[in-house]
Amino acid sequence: MMVAGIWWFLARSSGLVAAVLLVLAFVWGIMLSTQLVKPVKRAAWLLDLHRWLGGLTIGFVVIHVLSLIADSYVEFDLASVLVPFASEWRTTAVTWGVAGLYLLVAIQLTSWPPIRARLSRRAWRGIHFLSFPLLWIVAMHSAGAGTDVGNPLYVFAVLVLVNLAVFVVLYRILAGKGRNRRSSRKPADTADPSLRLVKRS
Repeated sequence: MMVAGIWWFLARSSGLVAAVLLVLAFVWGIMLSTQLVKPVKRAAWLLDLHRWLGGLTIGFVVIHVLSLIADSYVEFDLASVLVPFASEWRTTAVTWGVAGLYLLVAIQLTSWPPIRARLSRRAWRGIHFLSFPLLWIVAMHSAGAGTDVGNPLYVFAVLVLVNLAVFVVLYRILAGKGRNRRSSRKPADTADPSLRLVKRS
């Protein structure tokens, strides 16, 4: 029986780090669209940090993929990590990872300023909203292909990350509803006093 070597451990650790960075990038992006960072919302470093986290995620995903190919514990070739259903090892779980890879690349590339400048705001937002299913896809990949699922520390980290993501999403939804209610009341509250006098007469 072949024993897992350094490449296998590097593949596992880089995959875990990439997942953590992805959640942090997602959470930070949601926070930027809410009032959670309102006191410093106009600071340029806030958006830079979001992009930096996304870029780091891509970097660790690349390490993850290259480590899998270099490893001989489970024999992956280039097609196995880039083509859906091409892997013979845990085919469905690996396919989730392939799909997540392409979604992540699409989101990051379209957020790169030279490319984003060529997209309409509607198109960019549509692609960026793929971040929501991306988290679910990564979770499916990790649960099915990850070999540390039984580790209590791994389970604890997953619970913390999931709850953090759920919290900011719920906050974003509730904050959006609150803004909608305020904006619907605004015309009546800010109406011209002279118009109210006309109506009374």
